[in-house]
Amino acid sequence: MGRLATAAAGAVLAAACLAQASGCGTWRRPGEERTRLALELADALRQEALALPDEGPRERLVTGLGQLRDVLIGPVEAKPLESGDAGPVLPEPEGGLGPVPPWATMLAPKNLVIGFFTRSKDFDGRGGDDGIEVRLQPIDQFGDPTKAVGSYRIELFAYHHKTLARRGRRLGHWFVAVLDAESNRKYYDPIDRSYVFPLLWEEPLAPGLMVIVQATYYPPGGFEEKLLAQRVIKIGAE
Repeated sequence: MGRLATAAAGAVLAAACLAQASGCGTWRRPGEERTRLALELADALRQEALALPDEGPRERLVTGLGQLRDVLIGPVEAKPLESGDAGPVLPEPEGGLGPVPPWATMLAPKNLVIGFFTRSKDFDGRGGDDGIEVRLQPIDQFGDPTKAVGSYRIELFAYHHKTLARRGRRLGHWFVAVLDAESNRKYYDPIDRSYVFPLLWEEPLAPGLMVIVQATYYPPGGFEEKLLAQRVIKIGAE
C-alpha cells in the first residue's frame, strides 16, 4: 500500500477515534486518555502524510489532521489587530546582575522559523478569510524545536517581487505574550511542535495577494537577543 493510501486509511481511523473520544462510540476509557491516544495517532499520521511525494494530497491530509487536532483540543480564540506601534510589555530581568549560568540558556531559542502551514484563514465561518493563522517554531542550539517563553510580534507586509525593496506597506501587526504556563498551553501545538497564533485583520485582503509574514521574538529576561523570521505566503491559498 502506498503512502497516500496508508495516510488516507489512517485519517479514517483517526476520525473513528475522534468519534469515540467525543462519546459517539462504545469506548469507555477516561476522557483524558482517549484524547491523548487520539492526539498520538494524529501525530503519527501527520508524519506519514508529510512524507507523501504529491504536494496537493500531502497538504490536504496534513491540514485535515491539524483540523482534527483543533476539534480534540479546542480552537484558540483569534486575536484582533493591534493599534499603534508600541512594543510588548516585558517583565524586568530577575536574579541581579550576575552572569547567566550556561544551563539556564542551554535550550533557549537560537533561531525562529515561520511554519510551512502558516496561512490566511476563515475564522468566523462566513466565507472569505478574515485573518491569518501564524505558526512559529523556536529552534534551540541543537537544531531542535523548543518552547520559548517571551513575547512575539507578528507583522504583515505587502510583497513587491518586482522591486529591490520587497517589503511594501504594512497591512497589520499584532503582539502576543507567552509568559506563563496558561498561555503556553493555549498557543502551543504539541503535534506541530510550534506556537499557533490565530490573528484577525480589520480589512479583508484580496485572495491571491502575496504578503510577507514577519515575526519577532522578544525574550523575557534579557538572556538572548531578539530573533527575526520572514516568510512569503499567498492570501487564500489552500
